Amino acid sequence: MKVLKDYTIQFVSLKLGTHFFEYEVDNKFFEEFDFFEFLDATFKVELAFEKQSTMMLLNFNISGEITVPCDRCLEDLNIAIEGEEKLIVKFGDEPYDGTDDIVILPENAYEINVAQYIYEFIEVNIPQKRAHDEDECDVEAIKKLNEYKVKSNDKIDPRWSGLDKFNN
Repeated sequence: MKVLKDYTIQFVSLKLGTHFFEYEVDNKFFEEFDFFEFLDATFKVELAFEKQSTMMLLNFNISGEITVPCDRCLEDLNIAIEGEEKLIVKFGDEPYDGTDDIVILPENAYEINVAQYIYEFIEVNIPQKRAHDEDECDVEAIKKLNEYKVKSNDKIDPRWSGLDKFNN
């Protein structure tokens, strides 16, 4: 938990206007969360924190790289990740179920920890399919996969042949 304390911003002492914060995010950061799926991760997060009289606007600029196993050959795959995310922070006692980019803090709040938001913003920018280009995958692994590839059977069951007329 000590790692995540570095992501706490005490906004009550900040003057109105824009303030800039930079964070270096690595494996230690992700280990604080229950879900850690990377072999390696390094990110730079730039936060433009705009304090207004009634709310705060947080603009995150995230850039970095993760190393994960390739979905096809299981060799290490480096993926560059970049993204920009926005978060609006308002004050009030009523919960808000509108959009994901608005956070309601209690009126007496004096700080915000942005670690969870950084984690979520990185996660949503990671592609679901993580594979090398086919010519970059491990040749031996591809050969082994092709041995188990299901051969297509061109013979169509006569019960389903009538469906061909609906194919546009």
